[in-house]
Amino acid sequence: MLLTAIDSEQATPSLSQAQRMKKLSRDGKLNDDTMLDIMMEQKKPEGYNVVLSADKLRKYFPRSYTPQKMEETILKLLDAWLRKRQRDQSR
Repeated sequence: MLLTAIDSEQATPSLSQAQRMKKLSRDGKLNDDTMLDIMMEQKKPEGYNVVLSADKLRKYFPRSYTPQKMEETILKLLDAWLRKRQRDQSR
């Protein structure tokens, strides 16, 4: 049943969808219709996380900077970069 649903929706189930299907299966309540309903649900877009190791960042900051201070500085620099890009594009 699952392979048919995957083929028909051209998608694999998310972790939460797979867990719900497993529970329904254990309870004897999983059938083609419920599986297809679950597979047709709109999935949340996956979040993007960017992780920069302290080792990579350390050379750009004084030793006294805490991780919080480093993050604040990076965000300020990115804001300035964005404003410059927007100014350049409007010319």
